[in-house]
This record gives sequence, C-alpha cells and structure tokens, in this order.
Amino acid sequence: MLKKIYDNWGGGISFFFCFIHFSHDLSTGLLLALLPFIKADLGLNYFQSGLLVSAFAIMSGFSQILGGWLGDRVKRWAMVAIGLFGIGLTSIGLGLSSSYVMMVIVLIFMGIFAGAYHPSAVPALSSFFEDKRGKALGLHMIGGSIGFGIGPFLGTAIAAALNWHMAFIFMAIPSLIASASVFLWLRNKGPLGKQARRIRTDKLAAGAAEKKASLGQVLKSLALIMGLLVATVFTSGSLLAFIPLYMVDYFGFTNDGAAIWLGVIRAIGIAGSLLGGWLCDRWGVKKTVILTIAGTGPVMIMFAYLPWGVGMAAALLLLGMLMPMRETAAQTYIMGKTPLHLQGMVFGIYFGIGMQGQSLLQPAYGGIMDAVGMPVVFAVVALVSVAVSVTSLLVSKKL
Repeated sequence: MLKKIYDNWGGGISFFFCFIHFSHDLSTGLLLALLPFIKADLGLNYFQSGLLVSAFAIMSGFSQILGGWLGDRVKRWAMVAIGLFGIGLTSIGLGLSSSYVMMVIVLIFMGIFAGAYHPSAVPALSSFFEDKRGKALGLHMIGGSIGFGIGPFLGTAIAAALNWHMAFIFMAIPSLIASASVFLWLRNKGPLGKQARRIRTDKLAAGAAEKKASLGQVLKSLALIMGLLVATVFTSGSLLAFIPLYMVDYFGFTNDGAAIWLGVIRAIGIAGSLLGGWLCDRWGVKKTVILTIAGTGPVMIMFAYLPWGVGMAAALLLLGMLMPMRETAAQTYIMGKTPLHLQGMVFGIYFGIGMQGQSLLQPAYGGIMDAVGMPVVFAVVALVSVAVSVTSLLVSKKL
C-alpha cells in the first residue's frame, strides 16, 4: 500500500526534490517570521521592514529570468546545486550581519542565488514525468510548504533562546547538505544525466513543431492566465509579509505568537499542495487554476474585515491552503503548455514578474501603512483581489 502511494506520487525523484525545496525555503522563508524580532532589535519602521523583504525579492525577481535563460542552456542540476549552496552561504551571512545596511546587502546576494533554483528545479522535475506531473510538482511544493511551515517554529525557538542571528545560521545547514546531494546524486539521473547531450542536439531533439514556437508566441498564448496569476500574487502574496506585524500591532499578539501563526499558515500549505496536485491530475489543470484564483478574493475579504476570532483564523488557514494550491496548478499548467527548450525561460519570467511585483509593492504598501494604517491597506487590496477573482470566472472559457 505504502509502496503504491510512494510510486503514485513520483517515487524517489519526487521526494528528493521535495527535500531540496524544503532546504531552500527553510532559509528564504525565515525572514518574514523573524521580521518582528529584527524590527524591534534594529528599531525599524514599516517602510524599512518592507524594504528588507524587497531587497531579496527585487534581486530574486531579476535573477529568475537570467536563471531560467541559463537553465535552458547549461546543466539544470548544476544551476540547482549553485542556487542551494548560495542560499546556505547567504543565510549564514545574514546571521553574521550586525547592521541594517549589511542585511540589505546580504539579502541582495541571496536574491541572486535564489534565481538559480526555481527556473531550473521545476523544469528538471517536470522532465521526469508526464502523467503524474501535477502530483510531482505538488510534492515539490510540499517541500517548500514544510520549509516555510517549520522555519518559523524553529527560527522563533532559536531566536527566543539565543537570538535571530543564530536562527539564520542554523537554518543554513540543510541547504548546504542539499547542494552537495544534488552534485553527488541527482546529476546522473534520467533526463538530467542526458541534458548536456540534449542541449548540443537541441534542434533535432526538440522536434520541428516545438522549435517553431518562439518565446513571444508561447508568452502570448499564456498571457491571460499568467496575468491573472500574477495579479493574485500582487494582492494576497504581497501582503503576506505584513501579516505577522499586523497581528502584533492590531490584534495584540506577541512576536512569538505572530511568528507561530505564520508557521501555521505555511504548514497548512502541505495539504494545499497535495490537494492542488491531485486536482490537477484528476480534475484538470485549468479548472484547478481558476478555482484557486476565484477563491482568493473572498478569503482576503474575510481577513480584511473580520475581527480576530474563528472567522479570521479560518481565513488565515484558507489563505495558507490556496497559495500553494494555486502555485502547484500554475506550474503544472505552464510546464504543460511550454516547449522543453523554453521551459526555464518562461517559468523564470512568470516567477520573476511575480516576485518583482511583490518587491515593488511591499515597500509601497509599507509606506502607505505608515501614513493611513494597516487596516485601510488590507481592506483596499482585498477589494482588488475580489475583482481579480470575478475576472477569472468571466474569462475562464477563453483559457
């Protein structure tokens, strides 16, 4: 029974990618959970707090596109290994940072290395599967959800017992181990072991039909769905960084309590990733994408307008479910609609635009929050999110 489940979800390859994604996001997702500690320790305002997140996101957004371009031309396993090693190294650098300026500089370098991972990891994993692609990518998303979920708990515990500096240092260890594992084991597996030869004979191997498709043609065919997905990220995703601060400043939570709730939101994403992958393979990828976009607006309304209580807690849990469900479905859809020789670039553009938009919006949101208050910003963004949800339902037949 367990062997059947194991094989049905992609076997050793899927679970290995789950582990390395966990290692990657354990470090990159730690900043949000430790932001209240850093804000209090360094005496930052909301704008400066948002700028810390943006320092990583801005550079990561740019580097996703370059990472995708390189991933289509060099060995993808090498890009994955470099990304993991760089994330571990810069996480240690954050732990050793003694000033706000130093943190910003290190986060910029972390963003550069982050661009090497996703645009190569997702196409690399996708190349192993056809009929189980949704489940495989869902399991990959679970690794990130576990990293984001466990990270706040472990990071908060370390920060409370020692300090936030040591939290970054300890959390760097798994990504360094994962980098070595990719170099020693993954590079010789299946399609990745043959990728160098595929690159040299790409014009023949990709097939005439695929080679006729240019980057512009592929992006045009995906423009509507990618636009809806990015708009959803700009709303719900951009405000996620401020949820711990919102809970501390307006609901009276302690720093520890807010960080733990962020961990709960991330952890519930495990179920979201599983459900998203299962729905993609059983119900249909397009239907799953529309469901997650349409469901985000009402959840954002709940979060923005309800007082703290059962309803608000439910909104946080639903948000934690929908985000990885949406991303699993989005990645499965994009990989299925993109020729092999353009997968890294197309995914890098999609992922990069999402991160770039968040990086620009987060300091802007922070500045507006300093002027008018966090509740006003959450309320307005929730209304925009509803508009995106309604639009997705109206145009769903055109996708």
